[in-house]
Amino acid sequence: MTRSAMTVACLLVGLASTLRAQTDTLAQSDGVDALVVDHDFTGGFEFVRVFLQAGQVYRAELSSTDVSLEIKTPGRAIQLPRFYTYLPSDTPSGSSIVEIHPEVDTEYEIRPTGIANSRVGTRLRLYRDVRASRRRQYVKNNPGWEVGVELASGWHSAYPQSQVALPAGSADPQAGTDVDFCFSARTPPGKQGFGWCVLGLGYQTQHAAPNILWIFTEPRVRILGHSRAHESSWELGALLRFGVGMISSPLAKSPRVLGPGVYVARHIRSSSGGGGLSLQMTYTRAFYNGFAAGTPGTFPVGESIAPKSHRLAFGVGWYK
Repeated sequence: MTRSAMTVACLLVGLASTLRAQTDTLAQSDGVDALVVDHDFTGGFEFVRVFLQAGQVYRAELSSTDVSLEIKTPGRAIQLPRFYTYLPSDTPSGSSIVEIHPEVDTEYEIRPTGIANSRVGTRLRLYRDVRASRRRQYVKNNPGWEVGVELASGWHSAYPQSQVALPAGSADPQAGTDVDFCFSARTPPGKQGFGWCVLGLGYQTQHAAPNILWIFTEPRVRILGHSRAHESSWELGALLRFGVGMISSPLAKSPRVLGPGVYVARHIRSSSGGGGLSLQMTYTRAFYNGFAAGTPGTFPVGESIAPKSHRLAFGVGWYK
């Protein structure tokens, strides 16, 4: 029985060594580009069929200069791979290199093509570029911030464009409208929800008062909701607007606004990266400062006040 146990132990040790050796071999060869096709084209309408995987990067090396590839899908219309031709300065003398980025797992027809789509004779070596494929997968799985633009319009309640109470008999302030445009960014799907109107321009009108052009920024933080690639979603969050205004008035100064608020957004994602259309509604409680305090003969100096208003806006954005 002791001999049998020793025999089994030796077999297990040998098997483990074999498996470890295979693993080491695979690990060493994992970074080596895999040859997929090696074919000599003689010209005419000759082609080869090859199955390409989505998300991978393939490198086609052709033995002739000024040669590219024509890629089709037999029998059905699907999204064709994107391909990029290397500059002549980046390729060995007398050859051409084309990088292929498939978007769909399927079989493709590949044939070389020269100037004016003429058929040419050349040798094609098609490799799966392991390192480039890893980089592409990393970028796909770890996308950067989405960038976009937003356009919004809305309403704000009445507030006096003054830092002192208006004199008796003055007309009451009126409500007005707002139009905003901003360049914005947000975290990609699956990350902590943070958005930012990085640079915005707003135009504010108010009956019987000067119009104001605002330059503002507005960070936002998601409180409720989620964000996933391929999925549309709702979210609720908080925002804070800070802006500096330009006003045309005899008492012109540079008003400032600080506005905490909340937003509700519907993100309609149209791509695997998460970009797409965004619809949102925002409420801001705006606190103003920096308006004129009045001068003798224009506004009698009265009690100091802090103008404030309610602001409601509806907007649409596009991210990529």
